[in-house]
Amino acid sequence: MYRIALIALDHSTAEGPMLDCLSDLRAMGVERVVLAHVIRVGYAQGAGYGHEQEYRTWLEGRSTPLRHAGLDVAIDIRASGVPAKAILEAATEHHADLIVVGSRGQSMFRGLFLGSTAREVIRLSSLPVRLEWIEAGMKAGETHCERVCHGGLGPLLLATDLSHHAAAAEAAAVALAAKAGSIHLVHVVTKPDLARSPHWPAMARAALEVIAQDVAAAGGAAETHLPHGEASAEIARLAAERGAQLIIVGKHGQGWVRSLVTGSTAAALCEIARRPVLMVPLPEREA
Repeated sequence: MYRIALIALDHSTAEGPMLDCLSDLRAMGVERVVLAHVIRVGYAQGAGYGHEQEYRTWLEGRSTPLRHAGLDVAIDIRASGVPAKAILEAATEHHADLIVVGSRGQSMFRGLFLGSTAREVIRLSSLPVRLEWIEAGMKAGETHCERVCHGGLGPLLLATDLSHHAAAAEAAAVALAAKAGSIHLVHVVTKPDLARSPHWPAMARAALEVIAQDVAAAGGAAETHLPHGEASAEIARLAAERGAQLIIVGKHGQGWVRSLVTGSTAAALCEIARRPVLMVPLPEREA
């Protein structure tokens, strides 16, 4: 499904756990990964400028778990004053069809720290973006990063609003479900939905059943859920209860997340999901 993935790394303690979590890229169809690092330059050049070989050596070391997973690995190091745009340019040049970025949970109570570069990549990308969750912790009195994944692709959770913009995410979920084994199909009924039509729950359930039939035809198993409430909170709750290893959700155009205070379900999930989120935009020709 996804053949080439670009993984953006920022030379922090989160990178080891993040890459350990990505062996399931192989199950997603990925054959080649590009480990990319952007050295920030500008009015005041970054400390890493001029030390590209050191970064290359570092990335070569980080490639070990991916090669063990049977993936072909390339290295891309570039300098830019706008790292997010450089990451997107690298993805285009390497013909990537998936971008992977990471962020850390500041604490169990404060949630995710979504850095400015990750936020811009997610906002501007016309490619699917997988956001990895890396949790900060303490060990021997020192801060370190811990993986939150448990290995493997499934079970999955598809969160859909059943709109036109969710079509690509639904198709991706159907394609991945057979490899994952099982998938939870979730549509959250909100108060605005009920205000528009009291029959919406019945219509939504019928729509989910159609997706479930597509999953079954592809060789997977699906379970449908129709909770009522606030969308992102209900999706995160179900993902935790059902042990979902990956949440799949549609991305509604380039302007869907302009800040961390947004009504977008996808953006809110990035804040509270506590597990990887795959955001799938509708192809530009169909948007």
